[in-house]
Amino acid sequence: MRFTLGSLLLMLLVCSLPPVHGVLEAYNTNLKCKCIQETSGIILIQHIDKLQVFPPGNGCPNKEVIIWKKNKSVLCLNPNLKWTQRLIKILQRKNATSTRPAPVLKRKIK
Repeated sequence: MRFTLGSLLLMLLVCSLPPVHGVLEAYNTNLKCKCIQETSGIILIQHIDKLQVFPPGNGCPNKEVIIWKKNKSVLCLNPNLKWTQRLIKILQRKNATSTRPAPVLKRKIK
């Protein structure tokens, strides 16, 4: 009697525990994703204020591309589309050329 009561309590305890971490990830993969819905429409580069790319990780298995438009709206882009990849390259190139190094003044030491 004592053995069955102990095993019954142990089974009750095991069944009441939360799911294992791997099972939780399999069912709830969007716990920390920023993008719920992605747009596939083309956005003109003149309307973009800021672009940010988030690699997969930290609870979100998806690569996320988020843009902030000049009218203060925020959009998530589909990172697999060719025009999104081209847009990322163009904006990275533009940012690399727009931040020039500070001029260095050479003075003779007397």
